[in-house]
Amino acid sequence: MKIGAVLGFNLIDYPGRLAAVAFTPGCNYLCPHCHAAPLLANAKDIGDQGFLDYLETVKEWVTGVVICGGEPTIQPDLIPFIQEIRARRLAVKLDTNGSNPGVLAQLLALDLVDYVAMDVKGPEPLWPATAGVPGQQANMLESLKLVSRFPVYEYRTTVAPVIRADNTISFLTIEEMAAAARLIISATGSPDHKYYVQKFIPRKNGLLDPRLETFPETPPQLLQDIHKEVLKHLPNTQVRG
Repeated sequence: MKIGAVLGFNLIDYPGRLAAVAFTPGCNYLCPHCHAAPLLANAKDIGDQGFLDYLETVKEWVTGVVICGGEPTIQPDLIPFIQEIRARRLAVKLDTNGSNPGVLAQLLALDLVDYVAMDVKGPEPLWPATAGVPGQQANMLESLKLVSRFPVYEYRTTVAPVIRADNTISFLTIEEMAAAARLIISATGSPDHKYYVQKFIPRKNGLLDPRLETFPETPPQLLQDIHKEVLKHLPNTQVRG
């Protein structure tokens, strides 16, 4: 299991728990607004044992572990790694892009993950642009269904600038975000999901597509307008800064 970086334990990444965070390097998506890929590109692999050793040093305080990336589900040793964490009686939160429903199904069947957070890359027609790769629709739709079966879960979308088909760049719109909300309902059969609308934060010399580095943060008014519209479809929607 490759672990590219470790974030000291905190109360932010796993709501309600003091959690240590393991970043896994590598991703099968090329989201233009991604800032994690450059962060981990040159990260030293401390390995699963290095992370487990770290957990021993904080076991008096930490009650959970967040596994994020990159994309954790592309790691071949993810399941035994989580089993090692669970053997230490720690709760596990997994952050995923939804590209590997087969792995999610295994984790669900083995009851290994307590909390799953899935990124929804806007409305389905924009997924090739927002995820940076084509042909993931079937996987992501299946993952939307599976995620809703975990004990605790959330969906989230970053209101990011999108590189359009005509090569112009603009933020996800109110209607596009409403379409993403309707898609979640269509895929899962329910509107009763926790959904976070997140702002885009630029990072100079740190985004996968440097063209987006000149964009500002998502305008607060746009976030408010999106929130108001999306609430009509998913009443448990919140804005996350």
